Amino acid sequence: MKLSPEEGKQRGLTRDRLVSAALDLINKEGLEALSMRALADELEVKAASLYWHVRDRRELIELLAESILETVPARRAGVSWRQAVQEAGAALRERVSHQKDGARILLEVPDALERSETFAALKQAFQGGGLLPVEASEVALLVIVHVITGRTEVDRPVVKAGSVASIAIDSGSRGVLLRAGGDMESIVRAVHDRTAAAPAVVRGDTVVIRRLRGVGLGEIELNPRHPWRFQIQGATWNTRLDVGAIDVREIKLDSGATKVECFLPAPRGVVPIILSSGVVGVTLHRPPGVGVVADISTGALRLKLDEFSTKATVSDLHWESEGASKSPDRYQLRINSGVVQVTLDSNASKADPVPMIPGAASESVGAPASAIDILLDGVESRVRRVG
Repeated sequence: MKLSPEEGKQRGLTRDRLVSAALDLINKEGLEALSMRALADELEVKAASLYWHVRDRRELIELLAESILETVPARRAGVSWRQAVQEAGAALRERVSHQKDGARILLEVPDALERSETFAALKQAFQGGGLLPVEASEVALLVIVHVITGRTEVDRPVVKAGSVASIAIDSGSRGVLLRAGGDMESIVRAVHDRTAAAPAVVRGDTVVIRRLRGVGLGEIELNPRHPWRFQIQGATWNTRLDVGAIDVREIKLDSGATKVECFLPAPRGVVPIILSSGVVGVTLHRPPGVGVVADISTGALRLKLDEFSTKATVSDLHWESEGASKSPDRYQLRINSGVVQVTLDSNASKADPVPMIPGAASESVGAPASAIDILLDGVESRVRRVG
């Protein structure tokens, strides 16, 4: 018997075709446009025909979620558990980014997430890393939700060669050494203990040092092909700027910065150094002959600027080294009320870029640290502690 055109279309309708048409409709008009009637119009069939394949819109969304998750590439064999997690997350992010409203589809049916191969692969990877099954399940789901709810990654800003970069020693940091690096492609580089979180977050040409804590100094190398601005944010303790081989454009110390030592280069132009109230214990070493002009507020305590010294300033003061005010290249020092113990001398020497410590493991931190990287660092640290 010859079928009518409508009957022919209905006979050719399958779940796979229905799902494909629904995803295409969403890509064109968004998830809000998806309804059984709109999908029937897209397929050029009667809406009643769809109900032979799906009960309702909820079941349709489940099929869409399963379709998205089924097309996430499987992880490679033979990689470390950490790399397996990163690759699974990247593959899921890539797939979701190519489907309009993909994250919303998946979040409407969260049960589909735990039935997916991606979830199984992540759980297996975390178990391989040393987590218990129940822990691995929870962390795997956490990674999936983070990936699908996070903003789609856009092109990272390109850091232009020679552009001025900024670095902040974040509140709570203890024991940070900043120094010039050699033969660097990234904007910063660090000796990174893999049992701890990555030491720096980089966003374009702005770097924030995390809360480094422990014995000794945590070293961060700066690309000397960039001029740098420095900010030490209180409360911090025991910070050393060994930046004699760097073009320094500005140094700011916020309230709570304590025990800061700076080995300065010869300045290019007028370079401000600003010490806020509540800064304690600052030593500034400059090369011989470099000019410094200082403006000091009433209430600064225990100052020694070359041969000048005072236990307390009872009025605003102006001080400058010989010939400094006439020099086009000098440091402009501002010491605010409430600053305690500042020493300025000319004991620094011109330094060449310092190479990495021989044999030290290093990691480029020129790209932003992701939440997944931080999570994986925490998993490794936890497994190491309980192991």
